[in-house]
Amino acid sequence: MSFKLLVCILGLALISVGRGQDHGPRAEPAAGGSSGVPDSRLELNLRVSDLPATDGGSDPWTFQKLVDEVTVSFSVTDGRGFVQDVTQENIRVLDDHKPVVRILAFRHQRDLPLRLGLLVDTSASVNPRFRFEQQAATQFLRKIVRHGLDQAFVIGFADHARITQDYSDDPGQLAAGVAALHNGGGTALFDAIHGACEKLSAALGNDPVARVLVVLSDGDDNTSRTTLNQAINMAQIRDITIYTINTRSETVDFSRVGLTAKGDGALKEIAEQTGGRSFVRMSSWELTRAFSAIEKEKRNRYSLSYQPRDLEENGRFRSIQIAAKKSGRRLRIHARKGYYAKLESIR
Repeated sequence: MSFKLLVCILGLALISVGRGQDHGPRAEPAAGGSSGVPDSRLELNLRVSDLPATDGGSDPWTFQKLVDEVTVSFSVTDGRGFVQDVTQENIRVLDDHKPVVRILAFRHQRDLPLRLGLLVDTSASVNPRFRFEQQAATQFLRKIVRHGLDQAFVIGFADHARITQDYSDDPGQLAAGVAALHNGGGTALFDAIHGACEKLSAALGNDPVARVLVVLSDGDDNTSRTTLNQAINMAQIRDITIYTINTRSETVDFSRVGLTAKGDGALKEIAEQTGGRSFVRMSSWELTRAFSAIEKEKRNRYSLSYQPRDLEENGRFRSIQIAAKKSGRRLRIHARKGYYAKLESIR
């Protein structure tokens, strides 16, 4: 019997023993789940793939997680502005059109650390206001990132994404990252969103955080291998809210009207499906207002974790419907539309 096969058998035995005991804390959900919430269920299923040769090949162990817990971020408005005093008692949640088993956690996001990604289109298709957009983005980062609590990174993308500033809470470093962005190349928007979502989810640790991605682009993707739906799915799985700012100028190029409509539609779809907002046709003044609106909304969002009913590993889309009523008034909820129920690999 080979050494690695013996290790596999011993590993399976240890997991079986561990499941029969309840010593120590439960394993924590990786991305999309709320950390440290009691009564959540996390199953670790060991799948042993074909064992490689014993010459130092890749690790044959693949873990998968099925998290019987869903976390969703949302904001609440009443027609006059954001409602800041919503409680769990004001909320009703339907998952896949069914009442949830129970709500596991409810909190205001202003109390959570922020993990923010700024994703800037630097391709040749972006408009001539690029330098002003850099200045507005820098001001936004200076205002929204709280030193010692929040972390942000800056990524520019054309044919490929490039990190110009990794996670930091230093305004000077973030400003330098924005200043390092340069124009040129094609547009791989969906690839960049997928990669930025992976980066946001990888930095979670054990404590709950708010995950936000702000995208500046004209939406005209022409080189991505990732599809629009795949980019959206990644954000939904990781509970990442995406705000999109359309950098296209108000001047219409009639030779590209079809591509323009497709790009505008993609940016709107990304924001709506992930619980964010889409800002279009930004003048210089409106761009600054858009950043201010994102900052204000971020400080007025809630985070809700719940156990869904009849969750199955089937890859099917499950809708999320949240309703809120306070003092007899129905309130408006802004949240992602749902998620896909499937296992995620853990390595």
